[in-house]
Amino acid sequence: MTTQQTSPEVSRFFEKIMVAKDESELADYVRSLVIALGGESYVFVSLHPGVTTASRATHRFLIGCRPEWCQMYNANKWYMTDPFLEYARSNTAPITGSEVVVETQGQREMLAAASKNGFRSGIVVPVHASTTERMGVLYIGSDDSQAVGEKRLTAQRLYFRALAMELLDWSIRTAKHEVLEAHGITEMDLRVVGYLKSGFTAEDIARELDVSVQTVYGNYKKIKDKLGVSHISEAVKFAEVNDLLA
Repeated sequence: MTTQQTSPEVSRFFEKIMVAKDESELADYVRSLVIALGGESYVFVSLHPGVTTASRATHRFLIGCRPEWCQMYNANKWYMTDPFLEYARSNTAPITGSEVVVETQGQREMLAAASKNGFRSGIVVPVHASTTERMGVLYIGSDDSQAVGEKRLTAQRLYFRALAMELLDWSIRTAKHEVLEAHGITEMDLRVVGYLKSGFTAEDIARELDVSVQTVYGNYKKIKDKLGVSHISEAVKFAEVNDLLA
């Protein structure tokens, strides 16, 4: 068990996380903070709660644990039945490993494997964004027994909730930037799609932008071409799924 840092030192780790230049640097800072708060391993995942398919198209991960655990988790498709993930879809309060409700043999196997790979004890922190549909789940683990580890980690739950929120903000910003870059989407494109989401007609948009209706329809075509969709309503759905309108 590592010695916990004082609050000023923990605050400095948060400051570094907020200005991390890339994912690798962010992962290192998060690991340092987790250790400072008494944990040893972590995984953060953000996703859309309604997406439960095996493709995990909307999932984004930040990993700070043994790679063997991630390999087992993926190989067994435990993300389809993860009891902590199911809990996080409709809850916001942190939950410890001993509190989770286990209903299937697969879930029991998952928790047994987690216990051998840095998550013998742990706490899971759900976080939900107010401006998008995306949610996040922060898993913090320790090799200590549940009696020891859970008590220590639970005492730091406010810090872990703050960390989860920062990581969800980072995930939303990063995902949005990558999608905009990949498809060449402009601010004007987003503005038009935002109006459509709000129920504006082409005539409404033309009036709002002080352009002709023909210009608006031209914008529709450019947006559809960039996204490879056949109807502008599909562009609105794409923007929603990828958190582009937040």
